[in-house]
Amino acid sequence: MNLTTPLKVIVVEDLALLRQRLKRLVQKQPGFVVIGACGSVREAIALINNRKPDLLLLDIELPDGTGFDILEQISVPTKVIFVTVHNDYAKQAFRCGAIDYLQKPVNEEELEEALQKMINVQPLFREQIGIAADCFREKKMPETIVLRSRDVDQVVAVKEIAYLHGEYGYTTFFFHDGKKAVTTCYLKEYEELLSNTSFLRTHQSYLVNKLYIDRYHKKDSIIYLKDATEIPVSSRRKEIVDQYFKKL
Repeated sequence: MNLTTPLKVIVVEDLALLRQRLKRLVQKQPGFVVIGACGSVREAIALINNRKPDLLLLDIELPDGTGFDILEQISVPTKVIFVTVHNDYAKQAFRCGAIDYLQKPVNEEELEEALQKMINVQPLFREQIGIAADCFREKKMPETIVLRSRDVDQVVAVKEIAYLHGEYGYTTFFFHDGKKAVTTCYLKEYEELLSNTSFLRTHQSYLVNKLYIDRYHKKDSIIYLKDATEIPVSSRRKEIVDQYFKKL
């Protein structure tokens, strides 16, 4: 995606009038295009997996479930702005990596500010992906990356990262010295930065630095790191992991 490409948005809201209003408000903002809208969990999962949006405007309570159910079942990484009448889901929403949490009735100015936050997130990853691609062409690992959280952008040395664990829109970095850092970005986004270098995706939720692998138990589908940490290998990733160890 280049800097002039509009960010693709899907609106998930069960009230038709509010759904139309949100679509209009988003379309008024430069840099965004609404590519779909729906009002249920079932419709949303199919639409998101098919259209692969950059951003969801997501209601929480829907006729056949919740917005959190959607995030658990979609297969593509996407950012989220929650839009809800309730104020008691905020903590859970930000645990899912939400860009923002807006309460109904939606104020146009607040929505504009939330969308601006989304725009601010994009250049960081575009720049880092570009750096990673250059390093891959030159057959070397990027020396540093930026870990983004809600309040802090932290620069870390890639060689210090032992493994990453992703869950519900958060990614936790575990370093070889025992420290860790939590970011509000999906594991998939970091995989784009790191998997073509010294990192191996072993599981939907794990990305491992090959430098810290000690051994692989094929029968148990477990990778052991040098500090004895156990990393699972999923059935979907097992063939890739097996091939990696055969080439060593």
